[in-house]
Amino acid sequence: MSGSLKKNILRQRPRLLYAGINNTGAGWINSKSSAENAELIFISSGRGKIEAGDETYPFGAGDLLVINGGCAHREYLEETEGREIIFAGIGNLRLYGQKPDTLLADREFCLVHTAEYSSALKTYLSELIAETENAQPLCESVAEHLLKIVFLFAMRLVSFDSADTFNENLGYLAAKKYFDEHFLEIDSLDGVCKSLYINKYYLSHLFTQKTGYPPVRYLINKRIEHACNYLETTDMNVADVGKLCGYSDPCYFSRMFKKVKGVTPLRYRYLFKLEKNGK
Repeated sequence: MSGSLKKNILRQRPRLLYAGINNTGAGWINSKSSAENAELIFISSGRGKIEAGDETYPFGAGDLLVINGGCAHREYLEETEGREIIFAGIGNLRLYGQKPDTLLADREFCLVHTAEYSSALKTYLSELIAETENAQPLCESVAEHLLKIVFLFAMRLVSFDSADTFNENLGYLAAKKYFDEHFLEIDSLDGVCKSLYINKYYLSHLFTQKTGYPPVRYLINKRIEHACNYLETTDMNVADVGKLCGYSDPCYFSRMFKKVKGVTPLRYRYLFKLEKNGK
């Protein structure tokens, strides 16, 4: 949506169809489907990804997912502490110059970084849900006004959004794919940046924002998980496992392994066999 929002953007009064908070689930929290109504999903804390149409987009705390009615989607939450999303379905939606039950005129889905608006949006959404769950006087009227405020906040954020968010997601996904496919060969971030034609500081920004840690940590985690597979499925000595996972120095490999897993490689293999044997 370009330009300023029209004062009469709402052609009729929107209606809240459902709203709630998910702060327990991890993994895929729903099957891929499309609702007839428009939806808003606010990432209060944690991180994950959304499949919308044929594309996948990572999200993190403070992101707002704006979804048109009819857009097939599903969400995945990573196993992070304090993860929470707030969601709301909006019906009876008629916007100036747009098809019924559409929040977005030129696309089916939009991911917006709410930045300084994050706290306010979370407050309004939480209050909206609270008003729908109690029987206080005028609760329906309060909920109606809160829904309108949440909706207008979302439209403001969408109007501020540009191609930056989309390009940022593409940049992260391209970098992640490169790390996933070449993690055993990478010897420096400079080489990665050269291959991807990306600035090293921008690469660090993308990974820190999307995963919560820098690219070097992501690389180490990939290598250590690869090492775990060898330790679990073979009797190969630790030094050889380290070499296969990109560590020529066995002492350094053991230090990095313990830093990630909390135990040495030998101890990890011992504990895995105990657990496997039910001891």
